[in-house]
Amino acid sequence: MKYKIYEDKIEITEANTFDIKSILESGQMFRFKQTENEWIVQSGDKVAKICQVNDKKYILKSKNLKYFENFFDFQTNYDIIQAELNKFSYMRPALEFSKGVRILKQQPLETLICFIISANNNISRIKKSVNYICEHFGQKLEENLFAFPTLDELLKITEKDFMLAGTGYRAPYLVKTIKELENGFSLEQLKHIPTEEAKQKLLTLAGVGPKVADCVLLFGLQHKKVFPVDTWIAKVYNDFFEHETNRIKMRKKLVGTFGDLSGIAQQYLFYYKREIKN
Repeated sequence: MKYKIYEDKIEITEANTFDIKSILESGQMFRFKQTENEWIVQSGDKVAKICQVNDKKYILKSKNLKYFENFFDFQTNYDIIQAELNKFSYMRPALEFSKGVRILKQQPLETLICFIISANNNISRIKKSVNYICEHFGQKLEENLFAFPTLDELLKITEKDFMLAGTGYRAPYLVKTIKELENGFSLEQLKHIPTEEAKQKLLTLAGVGPKVADCVLLFGLQHKKVFPVDTWIAKVYNDFFEHETNRIKMRKKLVGTFGDLSGIAQQYLFYYKREIKN
């Protein structure tokens, strides 16, 4: 993949390791939509509009080009990553199918709130809840586009408000966790400590179980040695390794196998398994 930043756009060419549909629909984020001509992607108070010119070329427009250069991880060479993972024979079908997937570098606060909402939920409901929260409590950016609320704005949201947003039983968890953040729980600090220590701290927050913690570590805090295990990854594990029902054991074996490539290996396998459903 190659890209060039201009004054008003990023031009992505030879996009063998960048496919906007695969990236956005691979379960990493929930604030995006497709129109007739483009994909609209939101992160915090930033907006990008991405047009696919052909199979190998995209145009990304935004007022925050450097932000989205980092957000889409353009500076990482995914050809090298895929060459390393190709050494595992069972990875090859997933690599071929999911080769346009990249790990997004999202904002920690937004990632945490969104993935608490995601627990035992489906994509459609998650997106509706998150959009409701943004529309009612975030700042308006442009027509029909709203920023994700800041911590100060989140603190104003009541349990009843979260229920109206469709978060269900997660509503009291959200209120409690947001209060913990106000009281000094630092997400930013978790970027700079060992992964397992960061995970244990996340698990003290209401509504954060092992899978949610791993997703926050990977997508919001840029920890690479995590392997979120859901139903699809459990199926992959039983296909390629051994019969196992204990997801803690699965995670340990998978991280031990893939090391620093665990996060991206998980994303390739997850997207492949969920889409082909075999």
